[in-house]
Amino acid sequence: MADSDELTLTLPRERDYRRIAHLVLGGLGVRLDLTIETLDDLQLALGTILDRVEPGKPITITLSTGEGAIAADVGPVDLRRELAGSDDLGLKHVLLTLVDDVEVDDQRVRLTKQLDG
Repeated sequence: MADSDELTLTLPRERDYRRIAHLVLGGLGVRLDLTIETLDDLQLALGTILDRVEPGKPITITLSTGEGAIAADVGPVDLRRELAGSDDLGLKHVLLTLVDDVEVDDQRVRLTKQLDG
């Protein structure tokens, strides 16, 4: 694997286009030789964020690799309120069962998953 790679995908917010994001993530997963479990976790986490995107302007997803991890930045999306909770059944808890780190600001969500080996 190269030291780092980055792919940026801008899609309309309509639900039908979300499959393209999963296809691109799957292609990157094959290139990185990810396990099925790791790829499934990433796709579920990304899908969970995309399911909360309101219709409107296009959404940009940046997938990046480096330093033994893969990250997905999704925005613009405002999930600060939903991700701020510490509820055991809240969005942040769900995401942290799938990925290793969740960062949020007023315009984006960043999901990071450490890669094995």
